[in-house]
Amino acid sequence: MDPKTRRLPKGRVKLRRASLRDLKVLVRQRQGMWTDIGEKSTSKLAEESRVYRGWVRSKLKTGRVVGWVAETNRGDIVAGGIVWLRPTVSRPGVKHLVQPFLLSMYTEPEWRGRGLASRIVDEAVKWAKKSGYTAIMLHASPMGRRLYPRKGFKRTWEMKFEL
Repeated sequence: MDPKTRRLPKGRVKLRRASLRDLKVLVRQRQGMWTDIGEKSTSKLAEESRVYRGWVRSKLKTGRVVGWVAETNRGDIVAGGIVWLRPTVSRPGVKHLVQPFLLSMYTEPEWRGRGLASRIVDEAVKWAKKSGYTAIMLHASPMGRRLYPRKGFKRTWEMKFEL
């Protein structure tokens, strides 16, 4: 049976917190995310992966990044995502000086359409609520833009000026 057309049996994939031992796969999946978005330059992807590896390693060590991976019974990590506690400024009604920011969401192509990204988003939202945060932010890739509104995310207005 084609793995893309069948549903996963219960218990076949479990979510767990990401750790430093997952660093290599988190970096590889982020590179896959950028490739899917349309980045074709292998030199840009290699440089971004090098920088990201150092950044995510340091943030995992200090607890400024919390992540989840979907792992098969065979130990293969087939999806992942992280929440970065991004520094922010104070504003009325917000008690934290960090804003949970969901990023680096990725599902291996042969595992897409099975709800793994949804499960990771649900886990991130649950973690943020339990931790006392009032919102979680993200920038959605074209592939993810259908998922997030179904999960209750609302579009916000952000602007950019290229330098």
